[in-house]
Amino acid sequence: MAKNFNELVDRAKATWSDDTRRVYEAASSEFAAEVNKRAELGAVLATARKAQSLTQPALSELTGIQQAEISRIERGAGNPTAATLLRLADALGQKLTLVPANR
Repeated sequence: MAKNFNELVDRAKATWSDDTRRVYEAASSEFAAEVNKRAELGAVLATARKAQSLTQPALSELTGIQQAEISRIERGAGNPTAATLLRLADALGQKLTLVPANR
């Protein structure tokens, strides 16, 4: 019996085929990149909010977006819609732009 979760995971991974391992590695890499992008977006929004001397509750009042959702977005845990991002940007005196990725 496994002593901890990591040991259990390691045992399971040991039985994977090469194809399964490749799929896992690709999915893990994509997931990590998505998490990092959401964290970056949240940090930008938090910085813009603080630059306006706004609290999350104050921003919530301005936008009609629940404070808890603003918190999730700023922590990188949210999955905001385009409409939500546009409302936040507008309230913060910002605009959303798409720029080419450095790939």
